[in-house]
Amino acid sequence: MLNLSEKIKNWIAYSVMFFSLLFMFFICFFSSRGAFGFPADSEIVDEIAHIASGYSCVKYGDFRLNPEHPPLAKALACLPLSLSKKVNGIQDCLFYKKINQWETGSYMLYKNGNDPLYIVKTARLPMIFLTIALGCVLFFFTKKQFGRLEAIFAIMIFSLYPDIIAHGRLVTTDIAAAFGYVITIYSFDYALNHRGCKGIVLAGFCLGIANLLKFSSLLLFIILFILICIRSSMEKNDSNNFEQIFRKYVYKYILICLLCFLVVWVFYIPFVWNTPPEIQARLIVKSIAANPENEPLRIFLHFFENNSILRALGHYFLGISLVFNRVTNYNLTFILGKISNDAIFWYFPVAWLLKTPLPIIFLFFSSIVYLFVNKRKKEEKWKIWMILTPFIVYWLAALTGSLNIGIRHLLPTIPFAIMIISYFLAKILREKKYLKTKYASVILLFVFLGYSTLLNYPYYLAYFNELIPKDQKYKYLTDSSLDWGQSLLGLKKYVEDNKIQEIKFSSFGCSIPEYYIKEISKWHHPNSPTTGFIAVSATVYQSSKINGKLNHKWSCHWLDKFKPIAQVGGGAILIFHITEEDLIKHPPKSPYPVFD
Repeated sequence: MLNLSEKIKNWIAYSVMFFSLLFMFFICFFSSRGAFGFPADSEIVDEIAHIASGYSCVKYGDFRLNPEHPPLAKALACLPLSLSKKVNGIQDCLFYKKINQWETGSYMLYKNGNDPLYIVKTARLPMIFLTIALGCVLFFFTKKQFGRLEAIFAIMIFSLYPDIIAHGRLVTTDIAAAFGYVITIYSFDYALNHRGCKGIVLAGFCLGIANLLKFSSLLLFIILFILICIRSSMEKNDSNNFEQIFRKYVYKYILICLLCFLVVWVFYIPFVWNTPPEIQARLIVKSIAANPENEPLRIFLHFFENNSILRALGHYFLGISLVFNRVTNYNLTFILGKISNDAIFWYFPVAWLLKTPLPIIFLFFSSIVYLFVNKRKKEEKWKIWMILTPFIVYWLAALTGSLNIGIRHLLPTIPFAIMIISYFLAKILREKKYLKTKYASVILLFVFLGYSTLLNYPYYLAYFNELIPKDQKYKYLTDSSLDWGQSLLGLKKYVEDNKIQEIKFSSFGCSIPEYYIKEISKWHHPNSPTTGFIAVSATVYQSSKINGKLNHKWSCHWLDKFKPIAQVGGGAILIFHITEEDLIKHPPKSPYPVFD
């Protein structure tokens, strides 16, 4: 039985968790849907494909769209849509039959009599609940590993973390990946610490769920193996050598991995049950390039296509092959004025420093120093390694990969960073020296964090810390770190508030801006010199400078001589007003030959 003091302490901890997550729910809900005079976020680039894919999986049992992402997060988001009578289907869409995920998504949102805002807002609500669920798991995991105070700090930081709020409102797989990582590490720790089948089954199920949420969870197989090596090394003594202990844990590891694949296979079956074999065959042909190197892979994937049960496994393998293909091929990257079609090895560390709140940066590095300086008992060392291993392995993978398109790819590491910080904070507060100073410092840091988060409402995708001037964000990062196509309704509001009759717009993504903004006029050659009101997506503003050069078309270089008169969506869209006099004063020039 808990004594009264323990009950009160637990009540305080659970109350902090409840109110922190309630705050987070409301800030995610209102910032996504629009409130308090701010417009809602319009559909981002990836949501167009993810919503169409998730709807097809749940409504039709057909996973022909977006196979490079596993189905679970998308299906969860689209479950309410599949039950709604307000949504017209996509089976008759020509692009659906042609397996074109982007055009099918565009058809579903804009061309089939549906209300795109209803679809997007409905699909986002389950994702907000998934973010809240991640917060709950983080709280209980931290409480189990370290204690109540650490759990309180963890949930408070989590609920105020701008990047988690930003992506926790969207139909994407990044927060889902973080959820998968945390539940897997949590359950794996339980499996190693308990005898019997319960822990193994739980860990296998959680690892399977993680792999159904995002393919980057394949890294968990490496992480878990490293953890059993660390555990075996820590437990060896005179009576038990490393090999004996390792055999015991590797047996559990193998069973967990086998259960994981079984879970993935079983979950995939209903999502591909009605996928026609000929569609599966075309999907393989379309997705895997026809060359001698890929021929064995094609033959292997074709083997599964004619049976509904086996097709599920084949579709999973197809998704994995698409992810490996994407990771090894480079994406357009922009950071600190540098734009490249090649990977930039320092992208993620610098992007993290730009996008992470200053109190968290300070606390994280202080925590790392504390971990290196202070000695710990064996049991506590294991708990630290449980947290550090996924963080380190994932970061190493990110640094050596080529997906330099947004800090969102680091989201699976953020819960572990929060746990490290929370451990550090609780440790220093339990030390009696300079107690008043330490409490005052911690309170000040949390006030700073909360103020910074609320000050940036509702532009959390465009959040940068206080070191970056608000009107200069587009010179530091773009894509999903600033402009992911989310600010169309903000541009609509700006045009209406300023009574602009005509505006040219160079947009990023697959949305149809004219659906929302009737004042958009045709820009004969996008990004070319022109007069009047001009709106340019921050991502297009920078990416055009390399795409234009490759295609010998105008880029936004000529706009560098002009200062935007306004920025929409926290800097996601730049607005210019160019006159004939401006063009005479600053004659447009291209740094490369232009052929149109």
